[in-house]
Amino acid sequence: MKHFITDYKTFISECETPLDYFLIGWAHFLAAIAVTGTGRIAYELIVNPSTFSNATWGIFDTLG
Repeated sequence: MKHFITDYKTFISECETPLDYFLIGWAHFLAAIAVTGTGRIAYELIVNPSTFSNATWGIFDTLG
């Protein structure tokens, strides 16, 4: 894990253009959306499992 943190700090410190900062910000934004969405699904599975009794959300709507 320490190696990953060192590489990450090096990667962030090498930003030179506004595009570099934008792309890093965009990657962080997408990662935050993925973590938040996964957390929301896990929360709903625990708190309200009846939400998943009917597969009529997301990609499942287009398959049938």
